[in-house]
Amino acid sequence: MNHFHFHSQFKSGNFPSSLGNETDRLIHWCHGSPGAVHLFLEAALAFPNHRHAYMKIAEDCAQVIWERGLLKKGYGLCHGVSGNGYAFVHLFQATGNPKYLYYAAKFAEFCFDHGQHGCNTPDRPYSLFEGLAGTIYFLSDILNPAASKFPAFYT
Repeated sequence: MNHFHFHSQFKSGNFPSSLGNETDRLIHWCHGSPGAVHLFLEAALAFPNHRHAYMKIAEDCAQVIWERGLLKKGYGLCHGVSGNGYAFVHLFQATGNPKYLYYAAKFAEFCFDHGQHGCNTPDRPYSLFEGLAGTIYFLSDILNPAASKFPAFYT
């Protein structure tokens, strides 16, 4: 299984924010493990012979999100807590493991305390990807996690 080692994946399970970046810092949907979870879950579906390896990578990504994904940058989808929560929802859907639903619910709980964590105010505070609209979308979706979809994802 050596061909499944992704040399760009950090030992923590995170991925770099861009090629060549050696800083294991960002845990955002748009940078790092949260977006990679969705990628590797789709790869597991597309390549069933390698499903186990892709699922393992997705679950390693989830662990680093759980450990470091309650972001002070904001609550939104792109670089906030809601986007990170969707990684857990997608893993719950793919695995049926209630641990991931619990993780998603804890991230939703953090979002319910909006404004109490010293998080930054995004440039577009009401937008879908940076602001409150995405957070509300996530909180609404968490009510029916089996049917939830990250905005604009159709599978």
